[in-house]
Amino acid sequence: MRIDFYEMSGRFTDPVEVAGVLVGKAFPATADIAVVGGRRQLEALDARLWEKPDKRFLPHGIDDATAPIRLVDTAPETAELLINLDAEAELPAGSYQRVLEIVPPDEQARKRLRRRWLDWKSRGADLHHHLLK
Repeated sequence: MRIDFYEMSGRFTDPVEVAGVLVGKAFPATADIAVVGGRRQLEALDARLWEKPDKRFLPHGIDDATAPIRLVDTAPETAELLINLDAEAELPAGSYQRVLEIVPPDEQARKRLRRRWLDWKSRGADLHHHLLK
């Protein structure tokens, strides 16, 4: 399983915005996407996916198991792509082709996500780091 950590810096300050861009890039080539986050994050992402990208529809829903892009507070058992916005979330035990971990500029969250890196590594995941500037 491939795990990509997207570390925010520079002009990237909003994890919801980063998640929205990543969802837009992944869909429709990846038609089974789950985004895990807190309720406020999910509501903000829901609003963002209606507005951006311009002239494109991204079929999504909060707690809608039938939507191609599911916005959920707990990781599902399976998804082609899992995007994690919640640094506090438990490491999911499900089956995913790829996981994207969003690392916000907050130092406390970064510490928790460093621990997630080690946890994923102990599971034998193929880890990758991307610095967003």
